[in-house]
Amino acid sequence: MKKASTAMSSTLRCLKVLELLADEPFELSFTELAARLDVPKASAHRLCTTLIEADLITQEPVTRRYMLSSHALWIGSGYLRHSALYRASFFPMQELARQLPGTVQLGVLDQDHVLFIHSVGYVGAPDAFADVGLRRALNATASGKIFLAGMTAEEVDRIMAKCTEKYTSSTITSAARMKQEILQVKKMRYARNVEELLPGYWVLAAGVGQDEVPAAVISITLPLSEFTPERETVVAGLVKEAARKATLQLGHSGISRGSTS
Repeated sequence: MKKASTAMSSTLRCLKVLELLADEPFELSFTELAARLDVPKASAHRLCTTLIEADLITQEPVTRRYMLSSHALWIGSGYLRHSALYRASFFPMQELARQLPGTVQLGVLDQDHVLFIHSVGYVGAPDAFADVGLRRALNATASGKIFLAGMTAEEVDRIMAKCTEKYTSSTITSAARMKQEILQVKKMRYARNVEELLPGYWVLAAGVGQDEVPAAVISITLPLSEFTPERETVVAGLVKEAARKATLQLGHSGISRGSTS
């Protein structure tokens, strides 16, 4: 296999800069960028200059730290504006948010993470609100369990081997334990997360799409004070109904695993 050209390597590094600035803390100094890219400062300077000229990043005048520009948002939001999943789920999510005092999220699978592409409602605390573009680990989310339930045992093993962080004492990091959880997900046709990512909250999720492999997942985050077995039955029914309506709206028209538009 031929080595990538210099131009291609520079292009990929430019894209890596955008990825770095898309994650917390959302702004980095020139020195920090060069270190994270593992490139000489002269190379990092060329990358930043190129991205500034393309209006994809900007530099704060006082701190001199780099961050994404509003133009980058316009480019990225093209995905959402073209997403059949977003359009199909919009009104079922609105209805679910009116029925329950929580935050309703729409998630898709992105590089072994859940990527949230829409949120509606408010559960009462900023850390429990899934901003559009936020990514979470599959093993620590109810949405992630839905995606894992559609994977082969080998895929589950591969992903769980990387999921070692314990967000709370309840976070599942064992592949064997996750496979037990997946059996419950398949039986119930929804997934449950009780304080596995955030203390004080529980989440229920159901898949959108008619195949065993979901195209997306609708979930709702509620305060733990709302959690009882009886309440779970009611909420699970409402979440599954929202996912069913989104699936019908989607019409399963060419949407398959890995396709989110």
